[in-house]
Amino acid sequence: KILRDEFRAQPQIIARFKQEAKAFAQLDHPNIVRVYSVGTVGRIPYIAMEFIEGLSLSDMLTANGPMPWREALEIGAQVAAALVCAHDAMIIHRDIKPANIIIDKTGKAHVTDFGIAKILNASSQLTQDGTRLGTPQYMCPERCRNKEVSPASDIYSLGVLLFQCISGRLPFEAANPVELVQKIAHMPPARLRTYAPDAP
Repeated sequence: KILRDEFRAQPQIIARFKQEAKAFAQLDHPNIVRVYSVGTVGRIPYIAMEFIEGLSLSDMLTANGPMPWREALEIGAQVAAALVCAHDAMIIHRDIKPANIIIDKTGKAHVTDFGIAKILNASSQLTQDGTRLGTPQYMCPERCRNKEVSPASDIYSLGVLLFQCISGRLPFEAANPVELVQKIAHMPPARLRTYAPDAP
């Protein structure tokens, strides 16, 4: 993984990239993509990571549609185990979504892309640049209200991911990101049983 050319002259972005590498590298869990090395070649910062042969959960859902709830919960349990490891290390992923979960050929889930992860005990707030970081559909209500995130924020995003895996929909849908953020911040989510009546 390398930093895009347009960002290489921006110290703030480079610092965030290095923070990502630091966060990734300290996590050792079978459901988290491993970091092997971090460095710079010329003026290009890079992170060398484990290659997982498989598909993103996003690609799987696009190709196959919703999955049986038991299969979704098996994936969810693996992602939750990865999050326990990250949260124990004081790291919040902040962008749990199907595109950041890779499913290998054996069905094992691997969490990747800690690119906007927040180090809870970091002295600098590199993610606080006046913008919401993350994918709006999976953001928790507190982030939509510009409030502080916690490990529970990742668990909320995992809940949205599971809702999508089982129902083929999202609990909140809107015509544009602004409307979506308002709905997440102020309205109750749709109930899973509405779209997947066989789910317990």
